[in-house]
Amino acid sequence: MADASASERAELMRRAASRKTRRATFSPARPTKWHPTSLVHPEDGEPFTTDNCWSFIIAAIANGAAVEAIEMRKPPGKRGFVLKLPGAGETIIYIKLELLADRVLGRSFHESTTSSDEEY
Repeated sequence: MADASASERAELMRRAASRKTRRATFSPARPTKWHPTSLVHPEDGEPFTTDNCWSFIIAAIANGAAVEAIEMRKPPGKRGFVLKLPGAGETIIYIKLELLADRVLGRSFHESTTSSDEEY
């Protein structure tokens, strides 16, 4: 698919900024692989926290990182957004987000690997 629109990018950032409008909870219909604390933040060398991973996403989008709009497999046909961002060392962080009616759902936050990226 194409890049996310300016309005989608703005909405992702707006919703990611508040604990009230962001989630990363697993469900069978919308599985997640959200493991920020297993990765090291490239700026401070410390593990990501459940909060600063969202700040990392917001900063990346605000600074012009590519945000690819994709068609999700679960649930089929829904629109999702993928970022592949440089992590610590050689690590690439794979992030997948989905905009729901009233929040952003974190679907993936883990080290990028070809085999696991599209599972969630």
